[in-house]
Amino acid sequence: MTVISLPRVGHKPDRTRDVAPCAGSLETSAGLVRLSIFRDFEPIQKDWQAFQTSAVGVQAQSYEHAEAWYRLVSKPSGAELAIVCGRSQSGKIEFIWPFEVSKRRGVRCLHWIGWEHANYNMGLHTLNFARETSPQDVRALLSEVACLIGGVNAAYFDKQPYEWDGVANPMAHLPLRPSANQGHAVLLETDFDTLYRNRFSGKSRNTLGRKERRLKEQAPIEMGWASTTDERRKLLDEFFKQKSQQFSEQGISDAFANSRHREFYHELAALPSGEQGTLEFGYLRSGDQVAAISSGTFFKDKFTTMLTSIDQGPIRKFSPGSLLFQYQIEDACRRGLNFFDMGAGDARHKEEWCDVDTHLFENIIAFDERGYLLTVPLAAQEAVKRFVKTRPRLWHLAQSVRRKLFGQRRKSILPQTQAADRVH
Repeated sequence: MTVISLPRVGHKPDRTRDVAPCAGSLETSAGLVRLSIFRDFEPIQKDWQAFQTSAVGVQAQSYEHAEAWYRLVSKPSGAELAIVCGRSQSGKIEFIWPFEVSKRRGVRCLHWIGWEHANYNMGLHTLNFARETSPQDVRALLSEVACLIGGVNAAYFDKQPYEWDGVANPMAHLPLRPSANQGHAVLLETDFDTLYRNRFSGKSRNTLGRKERRLKEQAPIEMGWASTTDERRKLLDEFFKQKSQQFSEQGISDAFANSRHREFYHELAALPSGEQGTLEFGYLRSGDQVAAISSGTFFKDKFTTMLTSIDQGPIRKFSPGSLLFQYQIEDACRRGLNFFDMGAGDARHKEEWCDVDTHLFENIIAFDERGYLLTVPLAAQEAVKRFVKTRPRLWHLAQSVRRKLFGQRRKSILPQTQAADRVH
């Protein structure tokens, strides 16, 4: 495990700086960088929102998402805010690193805000800063940041892309390890029919078309986007219900059981429809039943999925999730988007559709000896996870064992003939 040397390891946070941002400066390959650490969102809000429109960065660390997550989830759990802003000598913003500090195993650890539920984590950078900074620059900047924040023992930055929009991620200059998962996206074309034929064989297209016809025989189907806040919130509650059932069957703890997490997603769903950052909801209804949900955000030239679920009843044998993805990808082509991002993690529908892989990495860094109490076991845990997930047979076995030991098969209230058709 690598320790980043700090020139002021004994530096302690000055609590008088909780209101005014603390400051420092450092000479880098990109020029002099003036650092400010903000303990509140309000002083940096306008600059952050203006900067994110042109900066290289991901949705999870946009102002809207980071502010909502910290206010609703992180702050109530005791995390401290530490937003880092780096400016050139002329005052131009070169980067914003939206950090928070929380305790893990008694160790004060630096994280990206909202990292737990994000597909991708990354700071916001100018093209020039990302291209010009050297490994020594990034190490020195992060060391200085840790000193300015005060009392930070370690850092854990996970699910970070090596590059984004063709621009290298400066954090890849730090000691890193490949992540267990990678991201998957579809490079869109203006003509959806051409894209669809290129991705699927005639046999596969016929199979999905047949499933759609059989589904229509059960009840009229409707695919679309929620157009009001009330519709989005109702679909979100249905998602929580469907996902809870799916997690239960698979023997996985419910990632959305925390009421604060649910409140965060409800707030994103309440943002104005059509704006970047709003949690938009696509759906497939069969009669009165919501058979599939796929929600996400439009951000710059991408739609990124965040929450997806399907009804766990017999209707899933008609692949409603695949039909909904087909509808949404066609819609993304019509909108003129460049990418439809399906997020991190492997799944069959991603293998079928996606032709762009986003390789991810993580930084696990100890700033001092106490940091090792967290980083050593964390690195070992992540290494085991990566070993299992990158070996399909072993991962399939692990999933099977988990379902058998912890899964709870739902009791069917359907007639026996219908229950026999259930797809597991």
